Amino acid sequence: MLTLTKTRPVAFQEANTSLLMRMSFFKNIPSDAFWEIEQNMVEKKYSKKESIFLEDDLAESIWFVKEGHVKEIHHSPEGQSNTICMVGTNGMFGVSAFSGGEYGFHCLAETDATVISFPIQYFQALMGKYPRMAREIIFKISNLLRWSKDMQTFSQECAEKRILHVLVEMVREYGNIIPLTRKSIAEMAGTAVETCIRACVRLEEAGLMKSVHGQITVKNVDDLIDRMDEV
Repeated sequence: MLTLTKTRPVAFQEANTSLLMRMSFFKNIPSDAFWEIEQNMVEKKYSKKESIFLEDDLAESIWFVKEGHVKEIHHSPEGQSNTICMVGTNGMFGVSAFSGGEYGFHCLAETDATVISFPIQYFQALMGKYPRMAREIIFKISNLLRWSKDMQTFSQECAEKRILHVLVEMVREYGNIIPLTRKSIAEMAGTAVETCIRACVRLEEAGLMKSVHGQITVKNVDDLIDRMDEV
């Protein structure tokens, strides 16, 4: 009697393996290991503004962006919302899961987004198995800590300087075309949208950037850094 074995479609396997291979975190993993990794991966779609996890959710997974953009927000006791980070395609978020407990941040889809996640215990074991991957993860967490420290440092600066700092950081994250609105930049800089719009108009008039159709194009990030020193 012929026994049939149920397998997943090859096209689906190749699509997800290709995704992981493109991400810097997984680039040093042997190609024959991706099938086993995929079995522990969960993929889910979220609509714009839909919550991915809440501040008091148990931190049980580590997350990556397949498509779209997500952001992590901290709500202060006074009710103020501060954008902690914005993450685009191939980025990682929910890193507070490494310490267990609760996430401590509210994460939501800034746009329609597709994300993938791994159980944190499995992912920690994966890092132990592949030290070069672990190094990439540590670099990413280090950058997030630097970003958080810089935001605290700049919190006492004037609004325009905070906005410039956010723009410089977003160029480092996305390149010269930042797929974010001025409203998103205002939230990250901790300023009113109207203030951010006025600052962006001044930057456009100076020929440093251009804002259109929900994205910001920075002509030269060094010019933004020079402007930040002058403000």
